Amino acid sequence: MEKYEAIIQLINDNLDIINFGDGCSDYWIDWAQKRLNVTFPPSYIWWLKNYGGGEVIRDEIYSVYEMENVVGGDIVYMNELNRKNGFSDKTQLVIQENDFAEVYYFDLLQLDSDGEYPVYREFCGDKYFYAKDFLGFLSGRITDE
Repeated sequence: MEKYEAIIQLINDNLDIINFGDGCSDYWIDWAQKRLNVTFPPSYIWWLKNYGGGEVIRDEIYSVYEMENVVGGDIVYMNELNRKNGFSDKTQLVIQENDFAEVYYFDLLQLDSDGEYPVYREFCGDKYFYAKDFLGFLSGRITDE
């Protein structure tokens, strides 16, 4: 749990730009993983269980809405929609899109020994490494790095 202490402090220090929820159940996390045929990285599961979802500076981070057949920022709905429309594929798990046409996603082909995926940022058709894992993504989005 020690690795999460810094991000918890960063979240608590920036509540003026963060709107997170209260957590998500194991049942719905498992349901979402099965529906998408992926295994979420441990840091994303930790965030889902502790915060459930929410926004950083009004940009929603996709979460699990704890219901079937939803729209909006649910990770299942958004990834099924993006894949259907050819905006992403099964090697990517999109976790955020914003009004600046930036897309942040896990690269599912690069699983590390801790079960984490790196996060990439796609902008104007170009792909950029953003963070080594979900905690790095959260930190970067909160500090706008």
